[in-house]
Amino acid sequence: MDDIQFLKLKHQGYCCTQIMVIMVLDMWGEQNPLLVDFSGGLCMGAGMEQGPCGILTGGMGILAMMSAGDQDRLIPMQEAFASFFSEQTRACGGIACVDIVGDYYPAPDPETCGRLLKTAYDSLMAILVENGFDPADPPHRN
Repeated sequence: MDDIQFLKLKHQGYCCTQIMVIMVLDMWGEQNPLLVDFSGGLCMGAGMEQGPCGILTGGMGILAMMSAGDQDRLIPMQEAFASFFSEQTRACGGIACVDIVGDYYPAPDPETCGRLLKTAYDSLMAILVENGFDPADPPHRN
């Protein structure tokens, strides 16, 4: 993940989930404002204090998008990303947004969330490559 691009997007007011989606769309040379707006609904635990972190749900959505409906390929990638994410957030006490951001809720913790976003995005790209996908190649439905 490009740290400069990340900071620019953060300063433009995008949340973690939206930043992940924008980074993927940018890699493809595409724009999709509706998808970016949609992904904003997953931020900050999807508006629920105990809701899952938007980095996790955003990553799952990107994996689903890349698998283009192939559940046999999607499920192992989801399992790998969920395992990675659970390990990364173990010290926080869980995968809920409030667990990760703590006293900052309902706002992101800049240090914790920034670090998690970067490592999660990099892990997501690695999982795609390990499963035979080129993250830079947009998915094509048959």
